[in-house]
Amino acid sequence: MKKTLIDLDKNGNTLFHARPESKPLYHELPREKTFPTEEDMACEAQLSALGTWEPLSFKIKGWNEDEKFLENYWVPFQPREGQYNDRESILIYGIEGAKATDPCGLSQLARIYGYKPSENDMNIPTEARDLLTCMHEVFDYFELGRTFLVRLNVGGHYPPHRDHMLLTRPTFRLIAFLGDSVDSMRWEVEDKPVQFRPNTIYYVDTRKTHRLWSSSHKGTMMVFNVMKNWENTMKVLTKLKYQG
Repeated sequence: MKKTLIDLDKNGNTLFHARPESKPLYHELPREKTFPTEEDMACEAQLSALGTWEPLSFKIKGWNEDEKFLENYWVPFQPREGQYNDRESILIYGIEGAKATDPCGLSQLARIYGYKPSENDMNIPTEARDLLTCMHEVFDYFELGRTFLVRLNVGGHYPPHRDHMLLTRPTFRLIAFLGDSVDSMRWEVEDKPVQFRPNTIYYVDTRKTHRLWSSSHKGTMMVFNVMKNWENTMKVLTKLKYQG
């Protein structure tokens, strides 16, 4: 018998599972794919100087209203065969022609295209972007790659992982916490709990091992992949909540 959130989504449709992943053999990759440029090194050094978890000064107002217009766009986020994990997503920036209800997970996209698209190539807004009026300041400020809403329901989680390991990563991550899930959602970075405030955006060093989980429904976040270049790095400094 097929089971909900393992074989089927909440509407009884067959889940589109992520492609099983194999670990890269980094020592066998060509040097041009792994060796950082001068700009890579400058950006990574400056971002490392900021810390692991730093709040930014953007003001998020109006999420509760925006959320109502997005309710029909949520789809399961990167389900894996045989695993229960109640996560949902809405794609905000994707490849050309992408829709808000398209898969957001890179392993799902690898199953479609036969390869993982680079996050910086997923830079075209979907129809959901204009519905997020509370985020227009951020959208207009940074040059963005793959960006998506994700919400964790009861038991929804991300196991320990790193989003990038190489200094040549094409993007860095900002995370916005939407609504109030402070009491029900937990984040750990390098096995240490981190604190977050509702409707606040953080620079998060997701090169570090991190994990998260939720004990209630609708623990909602927005994940921004910001193009890693010197201009965007300096823009993060300008928007730090604590500057000295």
